[in-house]
Amino acid sequence: MNRQKAIESARYILQGPRAFEAERLDRIAAALQPWTPALARNMLAATGHTEEPSIGMKWRSQTNFLPLVLDVFSQSMKVSNYLSSKTQTTAEPWVWWQRNKLTARQTGIIRGVLEYGVSYTTVMPSLDPLDGQPGAYIRAISPRQMTCLYGEPIEWVPGVTPVDDDWPIMALEVHDKAIRLYDEQYVYFLGVKQVPESALGWKDPLYGGWNNFEFIDQRAHDVGVCPVVRYRDRWLLNGEEAYGIIEPLISIQSRIDETTYEMSVSQYFTAFTERWVAGWRPQNEQEALTMAAGDVWYFSSADVKVGQFQATSPDGYIAAKQSAVRDIASISQTPAQNLGVDALVNISADTLAGLEAGKDRKTAEIQTALGESFEQMFRTCAHITGDKAASMDFDSQVKWQDATARSFAQTVDGLTKLVAGLGLPDELAWEMIPGATKEWVDRAIEIRDEQKQAILAGPVQQALPNQPRPGPAMPPPLPVKPSPAVTGP
Repeated sequence: MNRQKAIESARYILQGPRAFEAERLDRIAAALQPWTPALARNMLAATGHTEEPSIGMKWRSQTNFLPLVLDVFSQSMKVSNYLSSKTQTTAEPWVWWQRNKLTARQTGIIRGVLEYGVSYTTVMPSLDPLDGQPGAYIRAISPRQMTCLYGEPIEWVPGVTPVDDDWPIMALEVHDKAIRLYDEQYVYFLGVKQVPESALGWKDPLYGGWNNFEFIDQRAHDVGVCPVVRYRDRWLLNGEEAYGIIEPLISIQSRIDETTYEMSVSQYFTAFTERWVAGWRPQNEQEALTMAAGDVWYFSSADVKVGQFQATSPDGYIAAKQSAVRDIASISQTPAQNLGVDALVNISADTLAGLEAGKDRKTAEIQTALGESFEQMFRTCAHITGDKAASMDFDSQVKWQDATARSFAQTVDGLTKLVAGLGLPDELAWEMIPGATKEWVDRAIEIRDEQKQAILAGPVQQALPNQPRPGPAMPPPLPVKPSPAVTGP
């Protein structure tokens, strides 16, 4: 597309799809951020309200479980290898995973999917610094910075039009005043003179008008498709492309904060016991001060009654909070013990595994959806680097690190029985050890092979079993002189 089309496409995405997405994504991001008094004051000032005296109490009452839910699922999902369908060993494109530090950066991709329901990576050609050959550069991008437009997965003209929506038609990446627009041929670099405070501001003619954009440059990427890979937590059929695990819990989290705040107010105002006197009142200020300062009160009238107000019990608030926490645990399938639910102490490994069964099933479903996107990313790397066989290997698969809650002794016992009873190769058993990474398994195989080579290269002559070892060699016998012949007379 030319310069005018590039700017027009960027304006369309900013004023339409991106403005629609931004409201939802900003709400989810705000729900995970820590609430501060300064933030509350700014929000009140923006709405024209005065500062509330209970802001400090509200700040102390926040009990945000949403980041904890996000951590529980994110910590149990890590890609550890990429296996070729031909050899069932590590595929060649895995080298670009290592070169781009995705062992660590995959955390951002997975957390973005869990938080917002979608994440993106761009896969672009680069120069391999080792031998000067074409390489692949992978960059993870948050959905708050990128918006993609996808077409219908329908073959309108058989044999001519595409039949899948793996690749977007266009993708827009925004970083403050710098904008990148991707299509199947070029990356367009655009500049913005004035940036609105929120994505909804792009609908304002001041920010969305032609005069606010400047075309800088365009560069061919030679990938053949729009080089953006989309990651989703689930693949739905009605057009719901983004869901995530945080958005359904925001209302329950608000209920927890409200209950904690009300419990704090009750605790604050009932911290000091209030007494009451019926049938008597002080005649002057001196008498009132004397009565207030005295340890014992004396009354001459028998009609005077003295008592004190009962403190509000926090049991109802505690029960309401625990109920909301259990709602979060059940809806998100987060194990109750991770959220601090009471009555879960001294549990066995089998019980712990049973409590985490729901989380493991949900994690497996998300890994199934994410695995397809990671495999698409690896095939794109192979296509860019000229590895045609790996780029067409649709049966290859990513391997996820095992993070299920099981006793290590039981796991090792089961793997030992598989190796001894069913003949499972040692290498596959090592891969099933919880926490074992590809590098650890490769190191174990290398050490095992070196030990075998050392044994084969050692001395061959050994004493046979149940045979005496040879003693020291005997010296040769001394020569015997012949005796002289005896003659007769």
